[in-house]
Amino acid sequence: MRLLIALLLLVNALLLAMSAGLLPRPAPEAVRATAEQPLRPDRLRILAAAAGHDVAAPLPPTVPANPPASEPPASDNAAPDSASAAEPAPTAAEPPPPKPTAAAPPAPLSCLRLAEVDPKLLPALKELPQGLPGVQIQERTSEKPTSWRVVLPPQGSAAAANRRLENLRQAGVDDAFVIRDPGPLQWGISLGLFRAQESAEKRMAELRDKNVKGAQVVTRTTPVAELVYRCPSSVADDLRQRIQTRFPQLPVDACSP
Repeated sequence: MRLLIALLLLVNALLLAMSAGLLPRPAPEAVRATAEQPLRPDRLRILAAAAGHDVAAPLPPTVPANPPASEPPASDNAAPDSASAAEPAPTAAEPPPPKPTAAAPPAPLSCLRLAEVDPKLLPALKELPQGLPGVQIQERTSEKPTSWRVVLPPQGSAAAANRRLENLRQAGVDDAFVIRDPGPLQWGISLGLFRAQESAEKRMAELRDKNVKGAQVVTRTTPVAELVYRCPSSVADDLRQRIQTRFPQLPVDACSP
């Protein structure tokens, strides 16, 4: 503190001497050059205080005028550690998928069925729905029993068949004859032809009572077709009318679509 007071007194004395003209004043150009020369903090030196003199406060450390570019300035918002800085930012939640729209209800369907149709009529029946939208046709062919015949199997030749026929007449079977038409039953013996299976079974019982052995029932069949039309209800009446107009002998039944 004493040193500081002494320096202030010395400076005041110098200023007073200069104002009185006792000391030469510097040239204006030198004063201007001195004023324009920038202060170089990196060349300042702090002198150690003399022993026994108190220093008011320590001066701050020297900071370079231009800090190195490799050292970025510290920020108050810097991450506390590298692990926190490496964590990725949370992604935004994905929007929920759109709700599916309700599908329109299907159009009501109808079903028309033709049973036991002669297969020869199928081409014409399939052409009837032409021009009607949404008609689907399904067909199925099967065998329909038409008659039942009671026969003795083929005897192998005409002579053998005639001998067996004579034995039947001696047993009291008068309504029998030899089958002579070519086919699987040629040289067999027909014992009756019936339209119902129950009648054929009754004839078999009569032959057993007369001790006729080897008789059997042969079913005769014919091919028939079944035709099913599945279509929208809006065209079902039109299709039914076309069928009944073209084929009035065919019954048209409703079925499950």
